Amino acid sequence: MEISNERIINISPIDDEYLCPICVHLLWKPVECQNCQRVFCKNCIDKCLKEKPNVCPLCQHYQEKRCSPLLYALLCKFKIVCENKHNGCDDILPYESLEKHQQEQCQYQMKICRGCQNNVLKKDLDQHEQKCGEITIECKRCKLVYKKRETHEQLDCVMNMLNQSNKKIESLEKLVENLQQNVQKLETSSNLHSLTGWPSSSVAHDVPLSSLVSSWNIIYDHPYSHVTTIADLRALISQCNKQIMVGAIQGSSSMILKIAAMGPLEILSLNSPLNQPTTFGNVNWYLTPSKSFGFAPSSTTINCSSADYDESDNTENRLSWHLQGDGGWRAGTAKSLNNNSEWRKIIMTMKN
Repeated sequence: MEISNERIINISPIDDEYLCPICVHLLWKPVECQNCQRVFCKNCIDKCLKEKPNVCPLCQHYQEKRCSPLLYALLCKFKIVCENKHNGCDDILPYESLEKHQQEQCQYQMKICRGCQNNVLKKDLDQHEQKCGEITIECKRCKLVYKKRETHEQLDCVMNMLNQSNKKIESLEKLVENLQQNVQKLETSSNLHSLTGWPSSSVAHDVPLSSLVSSWNIIYDHPYSHVTTIADLRALISQCNKQIMVGAIQGSSSMILKIAAMGPLEILSLNSPLNQPTTFGNVNWYLTPSKSFGFAPSSTTINCSSADYDESDNTENRLSWHLQGDGGWRAGTAKSLNNNSEWRKIIMTMKN
């Protein structure tokens, strides 16, 4: 807010100590440079500092401090004409009352009409908006929003309420359709065989994630080079819902489980002795602390010194991850994957 000398009516000429050296107008909300002790308008010096931080336009080293109360008391002696004088305001204000008057009280400040967006004097605004045809109105019965210059007859109101009723009916129909779809999903999720295309008691290959996404969540996804710990697996229990699926994907962008098996949540709580798996369905599962985690068909043996190295039979149906020091070991016939970042370890759980 700039206060030009012409608006000051009770003091002339004005001493330089009351003028901002930047805008050369009466100081407004003054602050002082501690280094050179010159006083500036707060807004003026802030603009300078935005372009050149910490640089005083007079001494080059700006450090702000509060002005003395005496300076403010002297400024309060000035009487100033309202900035809206050209609009008809004849008020003359003391320095300390000027801002509130111009921003809140003055009836000659310009306001924007909510309808036509034209500038109107504050004192005339209410009367103008009562007549402005661009002002919007909301019908209390049908909630239609229309402009004052437009007509809204009773028939229009009835038709609009009818349209709204039809929209509500359509929304209810969509809601019923969504509920039916959710019921179908729940019915489907109760049958793991129909959900995934293979018996839950067997090891499967080349399963598209797209066939699982509606009823399963991925809760663990790391490259085979990642070191899985027993603590990692135990921490997943709280996220699981009755059934889990463990598998492997080849390729960072692939959406196909190259090998996978399903089983109950209890698998993540196993504390298997070395080479003594627990059978769920037709799959042997093991979680041996400090050794490995994985599965193989129940018709086979597990041969772990750390992970499952068995090559005797069903090699394509074995999965094994190290649990200490190294990453994953095998995914079917693919072995020595400890440092492999292309293969990914996957654990999924059924959605609620």
